[in-house]
Amino acid sequence: MAARASAMVVLEEPLLSDSAAYFEMARTLLAPGPMRDTYGNAAFYSPGYPFAMALAFAIGGVKLGAALALNLALGAISTLLVYLLARRATADGLVALIAAASYAVLIPAVAGSAFLLRENLSVPLLLGFTLAAVLLLDTRRPKLVSAVSGVLYGAGMLAGASVILTGAAVAVALLWRRESLLETAVAALAFAAGAALILGPWVVHVDRTLGRPVLTTNGPFNLYIGNNPAADGRFVSMKDTPLGARWRTIRADYGELRATDFLGAQAMTHIQTHPVQTGALALRKLALFWVPDFPDSEDRSSPVVTALRWADVLQFTLILAFAVLAMAQWRRRTRAERLILVTIGCFWAIHAAAYVMPRYRLPVMPLLIISAASVALPLIRRPLQRGDAVLA
Repeated sequence: MAARASAMVVLEEPLLSDSAAYFEMARTLLAPGPMRDTYGNAAFYSPGYPFAMALAFAIGGVKLGAALALNLALGAISTLLVYLLARRATADGLVALIAAASYAVLIPAVAGSAFLLRENLSVPLLLGFTLAAVLLLDTRRPKLVSAVSGVLYGAGMLAGASVILTGAAVAVALLWRRESLLETAVAALAFAAGAALILGPWVVHVDRTLGRPVLTTNGPFNLYIGNNPAADGRFVSMKDTPLGARWRTIRADYGELRATDFLGAQAMTHIQTHPVQTGALALRKLALFWVPDFPDSEDRSSPVVTALRWADVLQFTLILAFAVLAMAQWRRRTRAERLILVTIGCFWAIHAAAYVMPRYRLPVMPLLIISAASVALPLIRRPLQRGDAVLA
């Protein structure tokens, strides 16, 4: 919390882009009018983080400080959940402590807490969901735990749809329980009911507002950004795409939902016309997802920022290396550790569809840290134990 509070002081910046949109959504949610972002959209951005921010505004007033206090609380909750999940998965308190401490000083997470970004909420929700899925492996109340995991999954979907494939972790957990078909089906229905309880009201609201029940309208938009002649796997501004010059006119003429539908149709046409290129680009996106966030020219203006960015590269590389080793040791991992690796894979896979940015992997970094810690500690313990044996 001290690290995050310091980051909030040092990295103070005006509200721009996504941060401004989330702030406006939360502000208008409390105002008499309907919730809208800075561009006038009703459902373009994921609503989960603005919902949480609106609660903070209701308590502390509509100001940046209230939102940052929310981020601080979410950071503390996330760190605690890292400890609880690691402890449950590995049955080793020291592994859990190392994982929690590592996340506490994870540079992107610390820096991200200074900005109004949905990942601040996505992290604890994905951790909570994964913990519920791990508990599902051997709980005596599978229906209740499945329902809780569904609630957390639904909340995670509201915070950011990139977790959509992680629901498969619950299916894997239920299969690994090896219960009867009826018991498994009932637990699966409990999961679906929990998710529907959270997602249903929002989807109904969007249906009434825009005329169709969708989670957000940015799915087709993102699909087009990631699949057009100018796409390279990373974020490309709309103005640099073939439709860039026409986008504002299309948006004004078609409205929010039909405009993004049009983009989705353009993306699908491009995919069908260039299947080999699309496949190669999808593989490139999956590779780019794990590329360290190297400092760029803007960061080199400050020696301190440059040093922190290189520290981030080193930190991420070590975590990734140990996590890959955990995957290589699949058979030696506990069922809970394997389920964490499955969740990581599901979260990763969806990013082949649109485009990748370094901050998009932040929700899954705590899971990666737990996997890395479960491998790193035994490697450290082994030479220490040998040294103790020699001394004895």
